[in-house]
Amino acid sequence: MPPNRSRSVLLVEDEGLVALAAEEALQDEGFRVCGTAATEAAALRLAAEHAPDFAVVDLDLGQGGSGLKVGRALAAGGVQVLYATGHGPAWRQEMEDTGARACLSKPYAPGDVPQALEALARLRLGDAPRRLPREMHLFVD
Repeated sequence: MPPNRSRSVLLVEDEGLVALAAEEALQDEGFRVCGTAATEAAALRLAAEHAPDFAVVDLDLGQGGSGLKVGRALAAGGVQVLYATGHGPAWRQEMEDTGARACLSKPYAPGDVPQALEALARLRLGDAPRRLPREMHLFVD
């Protein structure tokens, strides 16, 4: 598997402290965070500019738009989407219908984010993930 340093991540999160903690955890594990967005419009703009490999998308962006719309657009462009949500798997079908691969239920430990993306990377290559975060729910068979 290629090193994490070659894989970029877009964070879509309207809570600043949550975004900062996830960004630090990703960078500590060698991922490159290409941007952080708190709104649907900013997320789509950053995705167009940076073409990330992965996106961690908050389902509820408050007044900033729809995480489902962001996830659908990014997945359609080939981005591996991981939803991060306080709704847990309750919205599973809606999230899965966007083309996302999994969700991470909030609250989660910041270190769960890079671990979840590593699992998605392994799945994309046809490998079984070594370990899933406890709060991660896969949408793949």
